[in-house]
Amino acid sequence: MAQIKKELGPEAVILSNQTRRENGMSYCEIMAAVDQDLEVPKPASEDDQLPQAARSPRGGWEKEWCEIKGHLSALLKPHLDLDALPPRLKMAMQHLEREEVEEPVLTGLFLKLKGAQNPSLLAELGRVATVKPYGEFRQKFQLMTGPSGAGKTSALLRMALAAKQAHPSWRIGIVNCDERTAGGKSPLKRSADLSGIQFADAADPEDFDRILIACRNFDAIFVDLPALPQGQTLETWLRARSLTGRDDVAAHLALPPHFTPAHYARVWEQYRCQALQSVVWTKLDEAGTFGSLINVGRMTELPASAFCFGPGLTGTMAEAASQAMWKIVFSHQMPGVQAPASQTVEQAA
Repeated sequence: MAQIKKELGPEAVILSNQTRRENGMSYCEIMAAVDQDLEVPKPASEDDQLPQAARSPRGGWEKEWCEIKGHLSALLKPHLDLDALPPRLKMAMQHLEREEVEEPVLTGLFLKLKGAQNPSLLAELGRVATVKPYGEFRQKFQLMTGPSGAGKTSALLRMALAAKQAHPSWRIGIVNCDERTAGGKSPLKRSADLSGIQFADAADPEDFDRILIACRNFDAIFVDLPALPQGQTLETWLRARSLTGRDDVAAHLALPPHFTPAHYARVWEQYRCQALQSVVWTKLDEAGTFGSLINVGRMTELPASAFCFGPGLTGTMAEAASQAMWKIVFSHQMPGVQAPASQTVEQAA
């Protein structure tokens, strides 16, 4: 590695590592590469100030590297001998595969568990898919965003009602930014009025600016964002309303667990930005597998903050917690629901 870094620079990555024999001698052949564009000094940009998960993706190099990693993962899969693991871990790993956890995650877990003296599958999973309860987000503005049909409006209302219950003395407001439901016809408005929460429509940036001034004395503002059309990003939407670069703004991405991997990837490219703080999992009761909770956590590096399930607005959302997440993944047990009779896989994990 020292020689590679010296010759190719600190950005070099290893593509393959093989042992070969020639003329009775054994030697190690390492293939390494570096993106040529990285060798050219570039002026600092806004992306340089963002965390890795929020930066804009590189062009062809990043895409090619992702393809290479996918091919390497496919080559490694036949060599993942689960019999090398203790029986309980083997059973749990097989369950994760049935839950459609992606191959790179399974490969990483196998390599960590195989070489560990006291292997813990849940400890390793906790490094891949993290949690942070939504109550720990103290920003004044809580934004709910996500693709059409993801359940973001219901999730936002549940969050606002939870805040009202936890802090009865707070002045809480709900702002609807979806012009399709503006004009007082929104179910969001009806629910807000019944709950004693102030409501306002802000379909365009000018309306939003006026609301920001009017709500300056509020304790919490919950903002329902529209589904973004193709070609628009969450970053540009927030910038048009002066919501970028503020420490009092936290955006949450509402996602159901039954999208395809390609769909999650497209959503992430459109919504990734610095203001995005967590993933709110919605419609959990409608899914048959839950590997996406792990796959999306790995892809976005964002914590899960809430779990939404079932119809209605009460008793259908829980703050994210590690134990609750693993009960969903391994036992298909929703928070607050009585445990099923058999928990063999969960106990094994």
